[in-house]
Amino acid sequence: MPSNTILATAIISFLGFLINGTVMFLVLLRGREKYHYLFASALLMCALWDIGIFLLMIRNDCLEEIPIYGYVSWYPATFLPALFYHFTCSYLNLPKKWSLIFIWTYCIGAFVLCIFGIFGKITGIYYYSWANIYRLDSRMLNAQVLVHIPLFYIFVWYSCWLFFRAYKRETSPVKRRHIIYILVSLFVISLALVKVATLHGIDNPYLLPIGILLTAVFGALIGTAIIKYRLLDITVIIKKTTIYSVLLALIVFIFSFSEHMLATYVGGIFVQHSIFMHLLSIAIVIGVLVPIRQKIEHIIERFFDKKKVEF
Repeated sequence: MPSNTILATAIISFLGFLINGTVMFLVLLRGREKYHYLFASALLMCALWDIGIFLLMIRNDCLEEIPIYGYVSWYPATFLPALFYHFTCSYLNLPKKWSLIFIWTYCIGAFVLCIFGIFGKITGIYYYSWANIYRLDSRMLNAQVLVHIPLFYIFVWYSCWLFFRAYKRETSPVKRRHIIYILVSLFVISLALVKVATLHGIDNPYLLPIGILLTAVFGALIGTAIIKYRLLDITVIIKKTTIYSVLLALIVFIFSFSEHMLATYVGGIFVQHSIFMHLLSIAIVIGVLVPIRQKIEHIIERFFDKKKVEF
């Protein structure tokens, strides 16, 4: 039976994947500037991290698969410092040529060295009481602690400082609002790095779901700013996408939660017939979702209409 941590992390990571993936699609759909593509790429890295953790949670008992999900979630994130910093320089139109060359050279080099195992590799599994997590070897852990994590914070927090400085100088209320949303979202994503503590042998069941939740909050903040205030100069056309994303997220949550509760309290009845538990969970999803589907659609449509968003 999966632990509560596995259940919560699976649900949160799936929601994060939906949020970051939807916002990435929106940015790519309407974006035409270089900073649009840079930010969409950063959202893609976050979405890959989310889907990697989601697969890790739902396949947590398949030990031979766990390192694969580690590669999916961990390796693409190598580019995040360069993407966030380059986005900042492009969005604020700042000439930072040499610092950009440095961080891109490092991120590309680190990614290549990781791919070939020179920077280290995923070699095993941490068998925590709440979940099984992939283990990095000593070379990769040392590189992470001594180089990659410090560089991540230096460039992301420096980006926050650049946005704060731009906020103080900006006179347009709309532009100031855009800047503060980006600043806060970058700070939130920097806090999400708390999730890597589990890769260093820290046995705490709350760090991973908290980190994944903060990654989802990052996407949600940007999505909210795009919808409400046309952040990045994007006019949204995702009313239906939002409705279906919420419905899909509810389906996953209700199904996972009901199956977990059935396994916890009446699991003995279905021990030889697990298919009945799945069917009963599906019936619960249908029974709960059908009556509230129209209510959800009405709330979302009313929200968009209230904000006078153009579709």
